[in-house]
Amino acid sequence: MLISADWVLPIDREPIRNGAVRVHNARIAEVGSLDRFGDLGGVPRFEFPGCAILPGLVNAHTHLSLTALGGLVPPSDFSAWLERIVPLIAGLDEDAMAASATLGALRCLEAGITSVGDVAYGPEALASAADTGVGGVFFWEVLGISASELRRVLQTAEFPLANEAAYGGRTRCGIAPHTAYTCGPDLLRAAAALAREHGHPLAIHVAESPAESRLLRDGSGPLAPVAERLADGFRVPHATPVAYLARLGALDGALAVHCVQLAGGDAATLARHVRGVALCPRSNAYLGNGSPPVEALLREKVALGIGTDSSASNEGIDLFAEARALQTASRSVPASRLVRMMTLEGAAALGIDASFGSLTAGKLADVAVVRVGGTEDPEAAVLAKGGRGTIEAVMSAGLWRVREGRPALSSKPIEAAARRVTEKARAALR
Repeated sequence: MLISADWVLPIDREPIRNGAVRVHNARIAEVGSLDRFGDLGGVPRFEFPGCAILPGLVNAHTHLSLTALGGLVPPSDFSAWLERIVPLIAGLDEDAMAASATLGALRCLEAGITSVGDVAYGPEALASAADTGVGGVFFWEVLGISASELRRVLQTAEFPLANEAAYGGRTRCGIAPHTAYTCGPDLLRAAAALAREHGHPLAIHVAESPAESRLLRDGSGPLAPVAERLADGFRVPHATPVAYLARLGALDGALAVHCVQLAGGDAATLARHVRGVALCPRSNAYLGNGSPPVEALLREKVALGIGTDSSASNEGIDLFAEARALQTASRSVPASRLVRMMTLEGAAALGIDASFGSLTAGKLADVAVVRVGGTEDPEAAVLAKGGRGTIEAVMSAGLWRVREGRPALSSKPIEAAARRVTEKARAALR
């Protein structure tokens, strides 16, 4: 098929006016100016006037299994929010997580997102997302256990330790030790070593809140009892979270998530160790954690992706809104870089840029079509106008998932199943 629009943004090269993307066998076959394609015979054509064609967006940090918990705990201090949300998460069984993850995947597609870096609690999120059309990396989260329990816990959670699950080459499975205050030092070392041994991606939440920095600096604050209960063998390192995790080898090749509370030298340390950083500005604001230091990370040439985090700590799944939040906080970052962070740079941070993140021949046919109107600066227009209300069409794996702004899947049963999860969780809060 041939897909054309006023603008095509390949990301790995300059925007193309009156461009087109040819798709064959679920992969991108060719990208260029529309007039170069000529007559393709009976090849189906899809034209999108007034639109820009982008790669499917890359949501570098999600918790799809928590989508149904959105709105239950209002914006608050991080530690207070954590205290209220943890029991709700513990109350989700496998069916609830599957229903919630399916809704999350649907909301991603509606927002132009076709791949994610998802923190999962078992195979439900991966299976639900793959069935819906969303790929990416699914990181099995571990916390509150000893290093000796790691393999058993992962096996119980159906983690494919030796052989990764693969859904049409669209997914990878990774390991996510939760944080420095819920995983002891031996567990952090063991998780990183296990990921390296089997070639699995690694992710960890890093320097998200002032409370985390305070705990690691002097052992005080509201997270001290959390660490005592969950982080086996934890001793106050009298260091920043970044310095502590780097010392343990827990950042080597990892996706570091949040990285809001950075001190002097932390950005340079991240640049030396991590694969990339996922920034989640609206979640950070929701929990009162501040804004990520984008300029400092850019100066150190850290690969940056953008994530929406959990719907339980955000106003919804909208990567354009996240990018605009970063733009507001960091005016010096150009629109072209922010669009790149939503696509190719986010894919690089996750280690999936060979398949996702740009409109490049040979990559998977993941495409987002955004209504931008007439413009001479398509990247600025996409950033300014992009969002859930301006997504015209979305393709993943060569199949249309959204057309005329509406999902191809019937959303009613998905929303009804998730609503039951929400109501049960709401009752538990009373």
